Amino acid sequence: MNGYIGLDFATQSARAIVINDSAQILTRISTELEPVITIGKSRTQNPASWISALNFLLKSVAEFCEANSVTPVALSMTATSGTFLLTAEKNVPTTAAIMYNDGTADSPLERAALLNQTETYFKHVPEYLISYLTGSEKIPADWSHALKSGFDLDTKAWNVKTNLKLPDVVAPGEYLGEISDSFPLKGLKIFAGMTDGCTGQISAGGSRVGSAVSTIGTTLVLKLVSDRNISGPGFYSHLLPNETWLSGGASNLGGISLNRFGDLDNLNRLAENYGPANRVVYPLEGVGERFPIADPALIKLESDKPTNTVEEFRSILEGIAFAEKYAYQILHNAGGPNLKTLNTVGGGSKSKLWSEIRSTVLDLEIVSQSEAGSDLGAAMIALAGYRGGNLSEQLAKIPLQSGEIIYPNSNQKNKLNENYSRFLELIHRSHKDL
Repeated sequence: MNGYIGLDFATQSARAIVINDSAQILTRISTELEPVITIGKSRTQNPASWISALNFLLKSVAEFCEANSVTPVALSMTATSGTFLLTAEKNVPTTAAIMYNDGTADSPLERAALLNQTETYFKHVPEYLISYLTGSEKIPADWSHALKSGFDLDTKAWNVKTNLKLPDVVAPGEYLGEISDSFPLKGLKIFAGMTDGCTGQISAGGSRVGSAVSTIGTTLVLKLVSDRNISGPGFYSHLLPNETWLSGGASNLGGISLNRFGDLDNLNRLAENYGPANRVVYPLEGVGERFPIADPALIKLESDKPTNTVEEFRSILEGIAFAEKYAYQILHNAGGPNLKTLNTVGGGSKSKLWSEIRSTVLDLEIVSQSEAGSDLGAAMIALAGYRGGNLSEQLAKIPLQSGEIIYPNSNQKNKLNENYSRFLELIHRSHKDL
């Protein structure tokens, strides 16, 4: 039995997954990374912890494959978009890793410029780690990880000026090399991946035009599969070879909006019995929003103060569902297709009440994919890349994990539609240009 491996390097942890030719999950392994160091606006991490995690994951996967008669044949890697480091010759780091949410400048290359280094190599997480695995000095970036750093998908070239040595850039799914003989899984073929937002979408079925994936974790991430490159305030498109675009953005709303509440399971039960709220809210916890409202100074908007904790909790669930609907409308108005199917992943998708509210607001069935994840999407790219040909077509042939279908609640549709209209009025009062 063949095994296809996905490696996922996030902010707090690193994961490995092994799937077979039918994309059935054979095993999942995870390990913690060193904490992010926060000093003022700076957010950094020790890249040595990435190497330690990578060594552990490779060893663990090799042991699993040997014990279970699995033949590992291909690997792909995903990481957080925007995280990078600088290296000297022989892949030696000259800086700490600069995290995706570092606040010292607006973009990765602007942050790199503040490090005052020249003629060093600029590398995203995959290039650094794959260089380590292969022993090759110059591993290309995939154009998904390179997008935020200034790679232009229309011209297929870097659209930046810098004294740093930028990597060559290739399409996701391209062959990058083999793991060298000094590592477990030696000879394993490595294929270029995509960012974790994209691989998360792929894992949940987001590779067909008109399909979309909403991830509700700490924040809300939305991506709609389009047949064209669309962009606007707070949203942009990744290119899935050859002509499929993953269009969307990330909100600062999400699970973070619920952090101050205690027993969420009990509140879910109480909020289900409560029914639609009598207030509407754009439930930001801090200052600033990215999408669907691009405003670094935005703060929480609310029509009224809550009368009790249950109503406050319920109105936040509704508010995030309204923001999700508004975001997909923005993507459609920018030239994206009508939303036809929606899959959902992340911790928030495990709340049946929240998923039902979202299904009712969107007037669309939602499929909750509990097994989906960015690690799985990376493994699916490894499988599709190994098969060769058009990557998006190969991904579309891979069977998805089964999911739970959530249906709209017809009894609450009218009231939630009224609340959505009030939500639009609320945000339009704050932003008359919307």
